[in-house]
Amino acid sequence: MASEPAPDHTHGDARRGLFDILARRSGRILLAFYGIWVLLAGLLAYARFVTAENPPLVWPEIAIISIVSAAITVGIALPLTFGLVEGTSMVLAELRKRLYRQEGREEGLEEAHVEWTAWNERRMAAEREGRPFTEPPPSRNGHNTRNGS
Repeated sequence: MASEPAPDHTHGDARRGLFDILARRSGRILLAFYGIWVLLAGLLAYARFVTAENPPLVWPEIAIISIVSAAITVGIALPLTFGLVEGTSMVLAELRKRLYRQEGREEGLEEAHVEWTAWNERRMAAEREGRPFTEPPPSRNGHNTRNGS
């Protein structure tokens, strides 16, 4: 028996590995991560400064609070970053698909309207001239006018 060749995964619709996605979106991921991380670390450090037992704090205490806040928020910022970047990409891709699908429907409806108008004009011309008109309507010529194709 001849074995079939291995499937070619170089097509555009093939699944991609995690590292391919990370490489393509690394700029967006890093920008979002740093933004979220700085925001969270700043908020946590600010909350610790405000709730300090004996203000005003000295620089070593401020540095320690800032470092601890930054370390704690890394674990929170990473999943938020991936969710934000990948979620936004998926939502935008879905919106783009819907827009193109809607444009295709409108074009299809317009084409169907043109076909029906031309067919009706030929039918009316045959009726005026008194000759038989046997051409089937466009819906019987393989064109489905309900979905615009």
